[in-house]
Amino acid sequence: MWNILKRGLLTLIASLVLFSTVAHAVPRVANERLVTGDISELHRQARDGSAEAQYNLGNLYYHGEGVMRNRQKALEWYTRAARQGLPQAQYNLGALYASGLGVKQDHAVANTWFRLAIERDYPPALYALATAYSNGRGLSVDHRAAATLMLRAAELGHPLAQNNVGLMYDSGTGLTMNKRFAANWYERAATQGVVEAQFNLGQMYRNGSGVRKNSSRAAEWYQRAADLGYGKAMMELSEMYRTGEGVRRNSATATELMMKAKALGE
Repeated sequence: MWNILKRGLLTLIASLVLFSTVAHAVPRVANERLVTGDISELHRQARDGSAEAQYNLGNLYYHGEGVMRNRQKALEWYTRAARQGLPQAQYNLGALYASGLGVKQDHAVANTWFRLAIERDYPPALYALATAYSNGRGLSVDHRAAATLMLRAAELGHPLAQNNVGLMYDSGTGLTMNKRFAANWYERAATQGVVEAQFNLGQMYRNGSGVRKNSSRAAEWYQRAADLGYGKAMMELSEMYRTGEGVRRNSATATELMMKAKALGE
């Protein structure tokens, strides 16, 4: 009886760890380049009305690349490009309002710009608005709306959205619970280098959830996440090396991984 209860408790703990791996962070300003040219040429093109050049100037001023960092100028150039309908600029302008960098924080205004950007199916804006619905930033929490937007971003290749869609299918939040779909989305994100997805996929293989149980595959995904400095993966991998689950038993490696994980606060 105790062994049954213990296995159930461990499964519950694993699921709680799984569903808490990704935080919906405030959207970050992107740094995409749409046109080429030096600063003077970009200024000329921007004054002539090029939205792409205006957006590029916004990036240069925001990140301080080749010019003195100036978020007010970044805001000015992003706004000019956004008003011309450039989705990258609309997203970045929304990200500024969401973070409160260079402008007073205003999630409602941020979401307005994100909505304009998603009219062009711009993945980062879809992801940003989905997280706003999930967390109630500037609007009411709506998990179904969040799932619809997140799924569209994931389908367009946004790696963090792919991991979050996996979480939604895994937990049944906004989408009907489907462990197989969850594992598929985790794998798509994991192969793009999303460390949380690598850990989540390792959990799925270790627990036999949505995929055939395979401790060796679990260890492989944990190792990829651990190599990227992910403490939770180090903890799981440490236990596997301690017991010889899916890997050759190695107490020294188990201890080393445990110490690294603890140093990271796990």
